[in-house]
Amino acid sequence: MSSPTKTEEQVTEKKSLLDRYLAWFTRWMPESFVICLALTVLVAVFAFIATDAPVWSNDSETTSVVSAWADGFWSLLAFTMQMTVLLATGSAVASSPPAQKLLTRIARIPNNRVQAILLGSISAALLGYLHWGLGMMAAIVLGKEILAQSRRKNYDLHPPVMIAALFMAFLPSSAGISGAAVLYSATPNYLRDMVPENYQESVPESVGLTETVLRWDFIVLLVICSVVTISFALFMHPKSKAKIETISDEFLEEIEAGASGAEIPRETPAEKANASRWIMYFVGGIGLLYSIYNLVSNGVTGLNLDSFNFLFLTLGMVLTANYGPEYYGKLIRDGIQGTWGFILQFPFYAGIFGIISLTGLGTVISGFFTSISTATTWPVIAFIYSGILNIAVPSGGSKFVIEAPYIIPTTVDLGADIGLVLQAYQMGDGITNLLIPFFALPYLANFKIKFSSVVGYTVPPVLVTFVITCIYMYVRASMV
Repeated sequence: MSSPTKTEEQVTEKKSLLDRYLAWFTRWMPESFVICLALTVLVAVFAFIATDAPVWSNDSETTSVVSAWADGFWSLLAFTMQMTVLLATGSAVASSPPAQKLLTRIARIPNNRVQAILLGSISAALLGYLHWGLGMMAAIVLGKEILAQSRRKNYDLHPPVMIAALFMAFLPSSAGISGAAVLYSATPNYLRDMVPENYQESVPESVGLTETVLRWDFIVLLVICSVVTISFALFMHPKSKAKIETISDEFLEEIEAGASGAEIPRETPAEKANASRWIMYFVGGIGLLYSIYNLVSNGVTGLNLDSFNFLFLTLGMVLTANYGPEYYGKLIRDGIQGTWGFILQFPFYAGIFGIISLTGLGTVISGFFTSISTATTWPVIAFIYSGILNIAVPSGGSKFVIEAPYIIPTTVDLGADIGLVLQAYQMGDGITNLLIPFFALPYLANFKIKFSSVVGYTVPPVLVTFVITCIYMYVRASMV
């Protein structure tokens, strides 16, 4: 990005307003894997203090903290794979040539910054609500082309504001249909497997999406939050041309080169096989037709992690069929690069889950929350707690593994609405995601911009959406 010349006073002001948070974050916040290990130790110590479980026992019949950790460590391998596939398939669909061509055409519509911010934010929010990986990649592809078009059409569009608007559209993505907690809960028996044995009969076999993210009032909440974030982006956009940055010539050339498309060789027999169209249409087409049939027959309530991933996996095959299996494999491989955290950290979070559920710590924590909450206040408390924990564990899937063994029993004990509590969990993630660099990294890398240039625009709308969500949770709980 190139920027206009600033006076020393302006630079100092920018550092004081935008860089202070990032400087604190960089100085004090370690990498996510360090936090994962620290949480393992912390939960183990807490379990030793709060329960009767010993640290170590030579008796195989006695549950110790260490044995609970080891027994739980590999219990979520299937879930780890499901979350890896979720991100990779969404990335592949958004990066497919048909999707990129469509997004490029859409990006040519705006003729001024208001239209650009509205189009980019709304498109990213809608796609992200359906699939957070799709929404993220679509926002990046669409945002790049919008910035390129603003340069070609010569209208003022401050890149940090545009990127912040796209990043803030990640809120409905985090809280949407592809959220780990709601898909996990919609899968038969998953919730029961996550809670202590004495609660399993009290927990529903599954909680359908129509009870969580597809409720009309929750959708209204997401629309209101999106209106807030978009309004702040429009309001905070610099009015003076002297303060408006523009993308560099090099970045413009990179965007144009990326939109040129891929050339697929089909000379040798091996190349023809690697680029075969018919096998992609045949296998992918059958899978996609089955997914559509299943969706029509069972409705969205029948969606779970497996059926959701199967739908996007086969959709990606059909969208890239003209380019062949090898090209689709490349898109999946590119998408998997961002999933290393799932593969490395999820077993440790599963170990934490083992400590919480097998030592009785989950019952202790559940009892504490039950003692300070009522059915009316619990969704608000769950929302705040989930948001705070998300700053330390910025992954909806792994964090749900930690929280489910006690937030679900607390919900049962209080007689609260489990669908509303799952909404609270996802909103806690969605709102605080906008304050930390973890999910911003793909945006920052693709747009070649620092987090300090973006976070200054996200903090004010986060505060407003936080208050709005607390009000929603309390009012909804009061109506039950």
